[in-house]
Amino acid sequence: MPTIARAQTVPMNPALAKIVAAAKGEGKVSLHFNLEQTGGPPGAKVAQDGINRMFGTSLTVEWSPGPGFGPLAAEIYQNMQAGQSSATDIYEGAPAQIVPYLDRGLFRAVDFAALMPDRITPEMVEADHRALRFITLLPAILYNVQGAPWVPKIDTLSDLLKPEYKGKFDTTTFLGGFDVLLTDEIWGPQKTQDYVRKLSAQVAGLTDCSAFDRIASGEIPALAVDCVGAADNTPKFRGRNVLATRIISDMAQRRYAYLMIPTNAPHPNAAVLYALYLLSAEGQKDLVWNYWGLDLTDFPDSRSRPKVLALEGKGVKFVDVTISWWQGHPGIVKSLSDLIKILHEH
Repeated sequence: MPTIARAQTVPMNPALAKIVAAAKGEGKVSLHFNLEQTGGPPGAKVAQDGINRMFGTSLTVEWSPGPGFGPLAAEIYQNMQAGQSSATDIYEGAPAQIVPYLDRGLFRAVDFAALMPDRITPEMVEADHRALRFITLLPAILYNVQGAPWVPKIDTLSDLLKPEYKGKFDTTTFLGGFDVLLTDEIWGPQKTQDYVRKLSAQVAGLTDCSAFDRIASGEIPALAVDCVGAADNTPKFRGRNVLATRIISDMAQRRYAYLMIPTNAPHPNAAVLYALYLLSAEGQKDLVWNYWGLDLTDFPDSRSRPKVLALEGKGVKFVDVTISWWQGHPGIVKSLSDLIKILHEH
């Protein structure tokens, strides 16, 4: 079971005091997430207890099953257009799902850094104060330690094309993580397309990023690459020496996920406290790390940070996939769609 640290109170500046007072009037936070997002009902209970200790509130954190990043954003937007409240007070998403809605008024601006200045830096808040980083995803080869002992030998993408590895790994149906290669700063479309044609002849099959159990059982020896790079750190597999990850040096990337508050959130102030709790040291450990298996590498006390620093010390350069990065590559969605077609044609 995940260990829980006792949450500490935070310095109460006037702006935060105003939010806390309004949140007490709202009484609760509604979460409409899938189980992979921040722990489901157990995670909601951790957040509830931590928020109430940290801010002196008595909020209830309610969880209900919801869809993934993309479908949930569409659902919130449809509700807003219909003049209805959002089913969730907090949206968790990545740049690919967030950017299409930034010009549609879907998310509130919140000065998160001013509310918790000793913890949240301005760099962690993006999209004109509407998006707060809370986790760094590190896509990697996810593999079965016994079933794919060859994975630690993989340093670069070209290594995956070696004859001896043919048929020994899957890739994702949507080529998660390959979008960074499509940029002119890395490989560009043509080189990436050529690579995917060769890769399609190497893979044993196509799967998605939730195939943890199939990899743990040995049914799928390895997945190159997964979406998160953290299954081995999750409570189900932590310490079992069953799963492991391997970051490919020329595909290294930090992909940020964000917390955002819908404009039509019914409990927006309580939602702010939920977001602040997740960014606190206790929230990062008790909720983000314990349930996602990763945390935000921006923090000096991040448990994921030493892995990134060690690779950087060896000369590995990470691409930071932020909201600004995504906005700066407007053709990436079309290029990735073309790439996926190539994968499925072979």
